[in-house]
Amino acid sequence: MVGQSSECLLETEGTSQVEKAKLLAWLESYEMQDWISCVGGTSQDAMTSHIIVAAALVIWYPSLVKASLAALVVQPLVKLVMAMNEKYSSTAAELLAEGMESTWKACIGTEIPRLIGDIFFQIECVSSQSANSAGENPAVPASILETLVVTLLPSLAMADILGFLTVIENQIWSTASDSLVHLVSLATLIRVVRGSPRSLVQYLDKVVKFILQTMDPGNSVMRKTCHQRAMTTLREVIRVFPMVTMNESSTKLAFGDAIGEINNASIRVYDMQSVTKIKVLDASGPPGLPSFLLGEPEMSVTTVISALSFSPDGEGLVAFSEHGLMIRWWSLGTVWWEKLSRNLVPVQCTKVIFVPPGDGFSPRTSRTSIMGSVLGYSTEANSPESAAKSYSDGLKLLIHSLDLSYLLQWVGKRKLPSNSNSDFNVPTDAFVCSRIDVDKVLA
Repeated sequence: MVGQSSECLLETEGTSQVEKAKLLAWLESYEMQDWISCVGGTSQDAMTSHIIVAAALVIWYPSLVKASLAALVVQPLVKLVMAMNEKYSSTAAELLAEGMESTWKACIGTEIPRLIGDIFFQIECVSSQSANSAGENPAVPASILETLVVTLLPSLAMADILGFLTVIENQIWSTASDSLVHLVSLATLIRVVRGSPRSLVQYLDKVVKFILQTMDPGNSVMRKTCHQRAMTTLREVIRVFPMVTMNESSTKLAFGDAIGEINNASIRVYDMQSVTKIKVLDASGPPGLPSFLLGEPEMSVTTVISALSFSPDGEGLVAFSEHGLMIRWWSLGTVWWEKLSRNLVPVQCTKVIFVPPGDGFSPRTSRTSIMGSVLGYSTEANSPESAAKSYSDGLKLLIHSLDLSYLLQWVGKRKLPSNSNSDFNVPTDAFVCSRIDVDKVLA
């Protein structure tokens, strides 16, 4: 019986190898078709057309082609893109971009950072030749460059966000300060922010640091080249991610950990004039918080900072956390701030309140609140199904369900002294809004 099973397996594998060999032979065939001859094509055009047709069929009609075709055609398709051929490279790049998430990512996942680097190299060649017309590198045709930058690069970046961020960080130091690469990196980052915000949220620290690096006053050439695009990118990040905020005068920037360990979370505050970190705020759970939340271990990964907002006068920072329904206030008064401006030891919040999950909060939110736990609503956390989930599965579920619709909106434009009666709104979804007095936080 075992011998028969092994024999059947070998026959199956042999058939598969034969099929792959036939497919490869067809992809690499220079056989001229009648239609190619009619349009004056060459044998090279014949082979290229096989690659284009096969890639299109894999993307648009996957049920009609053999399962192994995607893995066989992806490498020739990539080579066709990087050949910078005016006839076919743009089409190949469009096919690679269109099927990246659904088809090609599984085949070339580990090679995506290298492809991103190759595209940036081509962009750098164009940038160098623009600065020096006598350069040896040939210019990439404009149509191909546009397809690479506008279509292919964003799809590669969204397929491997961490790889993309690593590549653009390296480009800061490996390319000229006035290179077109940095502007393209910022433009692509905007596309990723809009296209895959939840996948990007766990790397917000890298995103903000990269944007600030392009605005570094210590590198005047890069700052002059990138400042306008960098500010546009930063404002887009602030628009999409409520846990990133900038005060009205654009002199301070703060961003917090959207997802992290409940006892190891922080908010970083930057001075926008010098582009340096000036304060770290401790956003971890208050003492005893994990014991309140049934089944929540202290080192578990969860949502930490849901929204941030500077006070209108810039003298304070408010943070809202969906996990536990906490609102925290840090006083950033001038005297206090100047004394500790270069001290990066995490600072505890000045005030903290726990919000009852009543009117203005959805039932989904109440399940993770302090009051919900006390009242017995938080039964999902310690269920056997939840305990059995792996870390990666739990993180994926957390990212998928992350709510980016929170907003801290201040009501009243005057400064907020310690006895202020102004209030701010904490909208939790498109239909409800919970209003909480600021003096409850400051009292």
